Amino acid sequence: MVETTTNIEQAVKPFKIQQLAEIIMEKKYVGFADALHYLYSSDFYPRLFSADTKWWYSSGYELFDIIDKEKSSQRKLLKNRKITLFFIFSIESFADFIHESSETILSLFTTKHVFDFLQENFDTLHTQSKEFIVDTIDDYIKSGSQQ
Repeated sequence: MVETTTNIEQAVKPFKIQQLAEIIMEKKYVGFADALHYLYSSDFYPRLFSADTKWWYSSGYELFDIIDKEKSSQRKLLKNRKITLFFIFSIESFADFIHESSETILSLFTTKHVFDFLQENFDTLHTQSKEFIVDTIDDYIKSGSQQ
């Protein structure tokens, strides 16, 4: 994660996030919580306030376009129905395994980049047993390989 180093980023951050959330709500027809999830779950968000890139100087609409392009490319990767089905199977199986809600597992998989791992290993994993898949995901998360 990129660290912020000056006070200007911290001062601007709430205003820029508010602006982006409002634009996302407008463009995606979603509520406030969904707009924040859309923003916070993007790969772009951690880089948004980097002192090196100074993205916070860009307009909210420019930043929205960057995030939306990222999300769009992620959606294209999921057009393969076999992979999306495998992702859903993995979420539901892992939720059962650790006795958590599917929503909690979705958040975990997103923050720990489990979907990237599953996609990279799809050819091998999708032919394995439920127990093997769950154990493999558990090992991946515990190993910290996603960082």
